[in-house]
Amino acid sequence: MAAASASAALAASLLTAAPAFAASNGYLALGDSYATGQAIGGAKGADPACLQSPASYPSQIAADFGLALTDNTCSGAVLDDVFSTSSAGRPPQAGAPADSIGLITLSMGGNDLGFRSVLTNCLAVSATGPITDGAASCREKHTSGGVDDIVQKLTNEVTPKFEATLAKLRTTYPKARILVVGYLPLMPDAAHTPAGGCFQKLTLQGAIFPFVTTDLEWMHSVQRTVDVQFQQAAENTGAEYLSQLTTAADHTVCSASGQPYIGSLELRGLSGATPQSFHPNAAGLKATGQAVAAALQPRDAFQGIRGQLAPLGGDQYQLQIIVPRSLTSVPDVAATKNGEYLGTVKGSEYYYLYQRTGAATRTYYNTITVTPGDQVELRVHQNGTRQVLTPLPDSFQGVTGQLVHTGGTSSVLEIWVPINTLYTTPGVTARNNGHYLSHVAGEHAWYLSLSSVPGYRVYRQAVTVNPGDVVTLDVGGTGEKQTLN
Repeated sequence: MAAASASAALAASLLTAAPAFAASNGYLALGDSYATGQAIGGAKGADPACLQSPASYPSQIAADFGLALTDNTCSGAVLDDVFSTSSAGRPPQAGAPADSIGLITLSMGGNDLGFRSVLTNCLAVSATGPITDGAASCREKHTSGGVDDIVQKLTNEVTPKFEATLAKLRTTYPKARILVVGYLPLMPDAAHTPAGGCFQKLTLQGAIFPFVTTDLEWMHSVQRTVDVQFQQAAENTGAEYLSQLTTAADHTVCSASGQPYIGSLELRGLSGATPQSFHPNAAGLKATGQAVAAALQPRDAFQGIRGQLAPLGGDQYQLQIIVPRSLTSVPDVAATKNGEYLGTVKGSEYYYLYQRTGAATRTYYNTITVTPGDQVELRVHQNGTRQVLTPLPDSFQGVTGQLVHTGGTSSVLEIWVPINTLYTTPGVTARNNGHYLSHVAGEHAWYLSLSSVPGYRVYRQAVTVNPGDVVTLDVGGTGEKQTLN
């Protein structure tokens, strides 16, 4: 049992970083009208009907990172167009040689779900309804027997196809970094909707916003469901996901404040809506490009976020993701067990986890079952960094350690001691390649500085860690270790 515990603890807090890009500087852009830019600022590319804009985020990223862009985005594209000839006879978007591509971005799925038809079929005659076909609201129109038809189609048809497409991209381009770029919010949530709504009556000329006020939150909730399901599909296939729903929450057409990133519905008589209607405007294209660039930039791994498995008895553990409240931008951190999704913390949002707030930290948690051989890990999707968690031996009594990289071979060794066990904790010693570094026992510490975090005493020490070094914590007399890399 002791040997098994020691072996399991070897993976505790393991950190491995993925490179920003593969060796090739080839960049393959896949997507629909939200990736093309709808020809804002002019058109580029061999096919004018695709409406590729020189201001699109693929163009921005290629210029910012010096990448060789193959832009196969096309307005109106659907998921089948990634690997099959389109209905208009265009070749598959994913047609570039695998060894030439180091980065892939994809923005797609809205046309498969029918974003456009939902919007155009839900135009209302007043802010309180009905919509033009007589239904009281768009939500009522798309609800049958208490079931949301749009969400049902998303769950049963679109998301499985989306995940299958990502899985095929992963096998087709095994060395490429794949980033899924989520849609900008089309409609505001309740917190960002003005008290009087934004209704503008239906006319055949000019910018309009003819939607039932109560439909705005419903439409936003549908898009949030798309975001959550697509993010899960990305996680399941080893891709990264960039959500823009939170960062652009106050930049919809109907917002309490802020500059819109999306154009209004604009009709040109009987010829219909302009191509830019309900698509990113120039500000939206720029904001999306900046968000993608930020997601692709190398960054510190967990920015102080740490995970642990707290024993609850038997094979039950509380998975904890502990986030410093000082972070102004929380990276997208997902927890998995043996590769299966458990929960996510991203920004101020979290999924399948509970929250407990302290003065200096927010702890997100859930109860999970962990049996011998299981691997629980956290992963930062922006850079692929992992933190592998294993159940601690009982002898550590909740004491955990980590190395915070500060540059070059310099790191800070941290030993986190729960206050309620400090005085009974046996001696915990830190070593590098077996050589003594420092020690915590009872109330005392040697060669470590002390700081206070609510619920913890945190002991810190600057250390030098070279490639191949093994830094461990061990509890005297038990032989049980945590290995920190």
